[in-house]
Amino acid sequence: MAGRAFADTSGLLALAHRRDQYHGRAAVFARNFLRSGGRFVSTPLVAAEVHGLLLYRLGADPARAALEALLADSAFDWVPVDTVLIGTAVGGWLQKYRDQALTLCDAVSFEVMRRARLENAFAFDRHFEVAGFRLIA
Repeated sequence: MAGRAFADTSGLLALAHRRDQYHGRAAVFARNFLRSGGRFVSTPLVAAEVHGLLLYRLGADPARAALEALLADSAFDWVPVDTVLIGTAVGGWLQKYRDQALTLCDAVSFEVMRRARLENAFAFDRHFEVAGFRLIA
């Protein structure tokens, strides 16, 4: 399953937190995806969400260590987020799916996927499917 997939907070959190309900699935998927030459695409907003959730669940030192490892991982392409990208995400995705409880991070993720022509998301968040993307974990 080589190729590129967007890495969402839900997938990365499951991978990093052994007590997460999806940890086993996430670990098997990530191992196989990376062994086949796959690459992850994500944003600093996702990294910030992962860090915040791990900070709450595991404490400061494990959260910082996980964030540092994530940002240094050569399997990731980190897409910069600027005000233009945010504006497009808010005006497009949040407006289009205003009946859904989407976060700004979700909307930016969807816009990054649209721009990069990515169909697959390493995620456990059904909002990706609502927005027309495929969950692959």
